[in-house]
Amino acid sequence: MNVVFAGPTISHEEIRRHHDCVCLPPVSHGDILRVLQDKPAAIGIIDGYFEGAPSVWHKEILYALDQGVRVYGSSSMGALRAVELYPFGMKGVGQVFQWYRDGVITDDDEVAVLHGPEQVGFVMASEPMVNIRATLALACQQQVINDVQKSSLLDIAKNTFYKKRRWSDLLEAAIGLFENKAQARLIAEWLQQNRVDLKKQDARCLLAEMHQDAVEDLDVPPTDFHFEWTVVWDVAFKENERMLASAITLTNDDRKVLDQLRLYPEQYERYQDKSLLNWMSFDHAETIISDSALKTALNQFRAHNRLASRSMLMSYLERADLDESKLTALMHGVSRLESHRRSAGDLQPGIIDQLKLDGQYFRFLDLANLKIATLASAEIDSAQSGLLPPQLIAWYFEKKLGGAIPPRLDIHLAKNGFEGTDHFHQLIGKEYLYWKECR
Repeated sequence: MNVVFAGPTISHEEIRRHHDCVCLPPVSHGDILRVLQDKPAAIGIIDGYFEGAPSVWHKEILYALDQGVRVYGSSSMGALRAVELYPFGMKGVGQVFQWYRDGVITDDDEVAVLHGPEQVGFVMASEPMVNIRATLALACQQQVINDVQKSSLLDIAKNTFYKKRRWSDLLEAAIGLFENKAQARLIAEWLQQNRVDLKKQDARCLLAEMHQDAVEDLDVPPTDFHFEWTVVWDVAFKENERMLASAITLTNDDRKVLDQLRLYPEQYERYQDKSLLNWMSFDHAETIISDSALKTALNQFRAHNRLASRSMLMSYLERADLDESKLTALMHGVSRLESHRRSAGDLQPGIIDQLKLDGQYFRFLDLANLKIATLASAEIDSAQSGLLPPQLIAWYFEKKLGGAIPPRLDIHLAKNGFEGTDHFHQLIGKEYLYWKECR
């Protein structure tokens, strides 16, 4: 699979006529990381955002190259990134890339344009400077204008804000350059048929090169640079992982399995930890623990062990053969783990994966379906347990689980992935009715 980022230089319809690929809007920060999840063979960058959205990072492209993905650039943002990264393996294509590489042009505004949104096909509302350069060069070559007029027109265009560069405005501003109105009309008529769209030409060259490389199925040349996993890159990488995880949709069966697992806190926590460990195996960042995080960890430790006063805490430490420095070290570990939990985001898809790996997914699914069928056949309204919430809670923790009610129910619900107290009451109410029916 190949991916091409484009618009407005060339339409997605035209791209598909030239090349079998996935067409995406102009590239912005994070887009390369996201498409790498689908393991493309090659990525073509034609257009990208300069403003209104963060521009694509060089580091993203380097990461793609490091992962063995070919990356091509032309025309616009693609040419800009290619001239900066071709020493590292990015493939620059076309005249615009060559101009940047050779120092003929240097400014970003040479390729920037004003354009509409995706809904209207990224229609262009201004003319890119590189197209103006190519068009005026052709006009001079065909003796429609002379060298002096060409230079003056280029100066006027270059000194115009990129969003306001239009041929009609340029010719009007340069009317004094022409010998007479007849020559001005001649140039305007010539432009209608001979205007050069250099950016589109380069985009077509990029597509042709991507297609040819795909047909030849050449080995990807190895990179000769070391990809440095920096702290800033790690933050961006993990943010992308969180966005991908949040986009995963759980099936109805997945939700039934998770609801069953929640009713067994020790098992839920075990699978949650396995999911977290799997996530952490890809985590390369150091975790800095704040004083407030340490204080929170200590408060939770004291609440869990019912150590309300300092004397109770010190007595516990003595019995457990712990001093305050050892306790602080333990709290650092707890805080690091909690920091990783927050960074990992929603672990539920990972829990589902771990259940499937352990062969436990269908055991919980069968149990969930059995309970649903049992209550349905007995015509029991699962919303009516006959117990008040405090009675249900006492039954669940003391009789079902054989333990004590947690001192902080809200912490228990959060740890076990309940959506709130209503969700918790609903699940334990169904569990109580099933237990009552089957005993």
